[in-house]
Amino acid sequence: MNAPVPATEELIYVVENGIARLTFNRPQARNALTFAMYEQMAAICETINADRSIKAMILTGTGDKAFASGTDISQFRAFKTAQDALDYEARIDRVLGALESCRVPTVAAIAGACTGGGAGIAACCDIRIGTAATRIGFPIARTLGNCLSMSNISRLTALVGPARTKDMIFTARRCSVATSGTTSRLPRRRCAVSGGR
Repeated sequence: MNAPVPATEELIYVVENGIARLTFNRPQARNALTFAMYEQMAAICETINADRSIKAMILTGTGDKAFASGTDISQFRAFKTAQDALDYEARIDRVLGALESCRVPTVAAIAGACTGGGAGIAACCDIRIGTAATRIGFPIARTLGNCLSMSNISRLTALVGPARTKDMIFTARRCSVATSGTTSRLPRRRCAVSGGR
């Protein structure tokens, strides 16, 4: 029963042999997510929860420059009030909560940059696999100057500990797979799970 979730050009969703694959497909924008992509990702998680034929989900990005570089900054242009920012964080918490509670094992196949919302997505996955070129971080101290929700901070702290979480957020440093402490394993060759794209 593979209930159809419409694929878009920006978020590709396919199921083959019980494995769902979700691909962030905006390489021209380093696979930055739009609000519509976040909503579609939450809907995909609901579909997977209802479809017992799906055994696992792999999340990856098109190309080797970025897994996902977070939310597309153009999405914030309409923000006028502090409430807009709070509503945004609530939306992201809801979407990441849907991913985190997905009933199947989730694997983030990370090539290149994995920053901001992309790093938040990867933190929700059960397994993170990176390459030597993978860089993970939350550069908000250098970019928008916004803050992470407590849910995102809690996820990151549970994954890498409070000291490393503070370091990543306060310095806006993008860490390698070896130094980030977020990745489950580092393959010697290009990440086979991501299809080597």
